[in-house]
Amino acid sequence: MVRTLVVAFALGSVLSTPAQAQLSDALARPFPRRWEFGAWVGGGPSVVTASLGGVPNRALFLTTVSVTRALITVKRFACSYFAEVMPFVIATRVPKTEGSWFYNASHTDSTYFVVPAGAGPVLGTGIVPFGLRLSASLGSSLLGYTEASGGVVAFSRAVPSAEARRMNFLGGVGAGVRFGSGGDRRYSLGYRFLHLSNANTARENPGFNAHVFYVGIMLR
Repeated sequence: MVRTLVVAFALGSVLSTPAQAQLSDALARPFPRRWEFGAWVGGGPSVVTASLGGVPNRALFLTTVSVTRALITVKRFACSYFAEVMPFVIATRVPKTEGSWFYNASHTDSTYFVVPAGAGPVLGTGIVPFGLRLSASLGSSLLGYTEASGGVVAFSRAVPSAEARRMNFLGGVGAGVRFGSGGDRRYSLGYRFLHLSNANTARENPGFNAHVFYVGIMLR
């Protein structure tokens, strides 16, 4: 009986060693050196600031697909590179205009007039090739992060005013948390402050700032 118990204990120890090693390895390395793929969707209201300008009473909605890879890891901290494609970017309440020619009575001269024609949403698409994220593991299934990114967005018409441009530079800073019970799937809740600008390459450059809140998923 004693011999049977000893053999069973030894066998259990041997079989459990790989599982324990894998668990310890996963907890010790919360930032694997491989590409991660993710997506998120979010939106929020526009805001006017003293330094960046902006337009009030608007909103910005986005969807993104991203790739991320840890560059440097030190214990429970990591610095990662990420890039994003934004298939859908929607800015609301953007002014519309209509143009028409006015001819004199003899049709010897003409003038082109542009008049306001209300406001509505504008669809765009963008790319963010430059992103840097600093992360800290807060537990076996939770980490916090802060990030900064830059890219461009192309809209179907000038944003945020008729005298601005369709193409805008995009900059953002933000923070969030990522969580998951295990495996290769994680979820995220985050916030970004986004700034759109044509860098004074058009007649007008009021800028477009937005507080964006988002939810996402990350796959390893």
